[in-house]
Amino acid sequence: MGRYQRGYIYEAFGAFHVRYRLEEIVDGKLVRKQHSKRLCTKRKGLTTSSKPVRRLCDEFMATINTQVPGQPEPADIPITSFWELTYWPFVVENLKPSTQWGYKQVWNQHLKPHFGNMTLREYRTPTGSVFLTALSKKFARRTVQTVRSLASGIFSHAVNLGAIESNPWHDVKVLGKTKTPAATKHYTLEEIENVISALVDHVDCQLIMALSYFLGLRKGEISGLQWGDIDDEWLHVRRALSRGKVDTTKTEKSNRSLPLIQPVKGLLMLWRAKCEGEQVWVFQNERGNPLSMDYVAVKTIRPALANAKLEWKAFHAGRRGLGTVLRQITGNSTAGRDVLGHEDERLTKDHYEGKLPEVALGAMKLLEAKALKS
Repeated sequence: MGRYQRGYIYEAFGAFHVRYRLEEIVDGKLVRKQHSKRLCTKRKGLTTSSKPVRRLCDEFMATINTQVPGQPEPADIPITSFWELTYWPFVVENLKPSTQWGYKQVWNQHLKPHFGNMTLREYRTPTGSVFLTALSKKFARRTVQTVRSLASGIFSHAVNLGAIESNPWHDVKVLGKTKTPAATKHYTLEEIENVISALVDHVDCQLIMALSYFLGLRKGEISGLQWGDIDDEWLHVRRALSRGKVDTTKTEKSNRSLPLIQPVKGLLMLWRAKCEGEQVWVFQNERGNPLSMDYVAVKTIRPALANAKLEWKAFHAGRRGLGTVLRQITGNSTAGRDVLGHEDERLTKDHYEGKLPEVALGAMKLLEAKALKS
């Protein structure tokens, strides 16, 4: 085993790093090579001698000081350190800002307090099952699934890096019943027409709600629209605003071209006439940047609906409403899948189609049978 090292901490590229040496076997000979490892992002008040930076360094160097030349064997480290040093940088580098934000929220609210000082190797499947079962008594099924998915992802990453032999979350499950999730809301055609009427003094907001319902755009996709994405007959979804940054769409399938139908086409013409000729974004702020739909909702849409005594169901209720009406018209989820930009019909069916009453569903089937006979 090589000699004990504390590591040399230095600052570079807006982050703190540690420099150390490893003995490696090269061409049958034992040689000592210099390496470096990023510890954390530089933040205000932190220096190379700060205790938090030194702690991260010491935890990482513990994995180095236990290695056998030619046969690395990382030391067991706290799960929270693995998150900070390894998994979170991986998330930031590979996932979208909206996903990063969601992971950070789940980590801080649920997983960090749960893991505490536990290490990767001492964590066991029963521990996860007991934790998840307790969580299911307070939170809906979807929240519990999100927590489980992130926890399993952390340990799976550790397995792939050789830090542990197996993922203890592979068999973690809720022991008993889960809390039934609240029904998701969707707009009906009549409701969205009332919403658009209530926004009569704000043609931009009328257009935003029409894009949400009649074309099924996500709020980030609406913010990311440029006038160059729209021609006489089609609207092309090419980008989205994610946590304040212009990014690619949520999935590859989300890049889609949608036919312009009324009333979207009419509202587009009215809004275009009010915009400056050189305006790039369909909806932009005074600085010329894409406008956040959450800001529009708080500033204009929600107050207008409150005055009209109409319920605000959020932008996603428009997408769910479209999925529902397309299901009614076609009898399947294929059209909804393609218009909404989903990867498969299961997602459309499970989360984006409102439940039809039995009588209404039966009436639609009778109408279908009658049409086939004619």
